[in-house]
Amino acid sequence: MKERKYVKETPVVIYDANGLPNMMLKLENTAPTKELADPVFLVKGVEYDSVYLSRFLNSAVNNQVVSLPFRDPLTMINMDDAIARIRQKGEGWHLLTNCEWQYIKDTTRPGTHGNTSCGEYHGDETETGIHSEYGRTEAGSGPAAWFHNGNTETGIADTIGNVWKIVSGIRLKRGKLEYMPNNDAAAPGADLSENSAEFLEVLADGRPVKIGPGENGMMITTGEVEGWDCVARDDVCVDLETVPPILEDLGVITDDMNASEEWFAADAELDEAICFVGASYSDPSNSGPSALNLNYPRSNVTTHIGFFSALLGKPVIR
Repeated sequence: MKERKYVKETPVVIYDANGLPNMMLKLENTAPTKELADPVFLVKGVEYDSVYLSRFLNSAVNNQVVSLPFRDPLTMINMDDAIARIRQKGEGWHLLTNCEWQYIKDTTRPGTHGNTSCGEYHGDETETGIHSEYGRTEAGSGPAAWFHNGNTETGIADTIGNVWKIVSGIRLKRGKLEYMPNNDAAAPGADLSENSAEFLEVLADGRPVKIGPGENGMMITTGEVEGWDCVARDDVCVDLETVPPILEDLGVITDDMNASEEWFAADAELDEAICFVGASYSDPSNSGPSALNLNYPRSNVTTHIGFFSALLGKPVIR
């Protein structure tokens, strides 16, 4: 776990603009100054007092999406449709951003498990949830070990396994890594489209950072990459003279990378490859909070891809 200062967590229920309840984890900004605020509270230069994260994979109620337990996660939905459905929930609602996911990853308790074997944890078949369709389990129906903090009453469920989670604010464009700073992808009206000009290129020594197969296998490099591949993190070659800190902030590079078997996939041929995190019910030994998939276009839909929503609080007045 990585400490995140000046953040207070509280489980709450939020009613959206459709009158539907959502069980959320409130992150309260307790920083004494804007300069000390966690990046999750900084959205296009504006500091926010709070961010609310879905505690459960989103499911469908008629044509609306909600964060509620013991429901089948909504899948077979592409990124643009997920964004549109979430924005129908009202002002400030948005698809979980990579910045928010990094907060979840950093605060995930060591030893957290999930549905990584068609309804069970692959390392212990007694850890199981309520089976739904295909290999999925109902959101939050697993044991405490399937919640990011080990607590069923306060934690975020199914961060590892069950379904890959779509996140915004990070992507590959023909192998070049792009991102939105801080939590800018959470901004109301943020342009998350394929042609968005709000993304920045990650640079190392003045050159764009690329991810994909290169001369030494899967590479993070400023050199040439081509094609696609999926490997364990400990098989990724970091070929950079200077490693920019933003790569760690984005979760592309992790402290334990050299000893991690978690999934790492990238397609350098796609015009745009969006980001999925956390693995699914069919990813046993390579699942985990650092599992990263930059391998599919935004149009991709499958039975093992879902999402979390989130909500911005109010701007801080100091």
